[in-house]
Amino acid sequence: MPRHNFSAKVKRQARERSGGHCEAVGEVYGLPAGQRCNAALEGKRVEIDHYPIPATDEGSDLLENAVACCTKCHGHKTATYDVPMQAKGKRVATRHLGISRPGTLPGARIKYSRARGVWVDRATGQIVEAPTS
Repeated sequence: MPRHNFSAKVKRQARERSGGHCEAVGEVYGLPAGQRCNAALEGKRVEIDHYPIPATDEGSDLLENAVACCTKCHGHKTATYDVPMQAKGKRVATRHLGISRPGTLPGARIKYSRARGVWVDRATGQIVEAPTS
């Protein structure tokens, strides 16, 4: 999926719109619902975040989707929202293509149970010997 980056003009406009304060709002940025960060951005690194439309979606490079935020807020959103959502997207795409981890293929007779540390027959639930390759 291609990433849609903000133009220099949009970045400049987002920074001007922020009035020199972090625009991050709400739980996705690690704040209480509806609360704005408002950390001073002057003399600090300003990060322009894609929100609410992810950077991989069409239309995400518009000013309405640009959030001028401090590194703390952007880092929180990246770690707790963006990365998990990207990982989920990859898992869904992989599943859609019929690709899955060894031992979990659809129709596989046995699977490895990490919780129990043994191989289990899917049909009977009985513990079985480890398969040989």
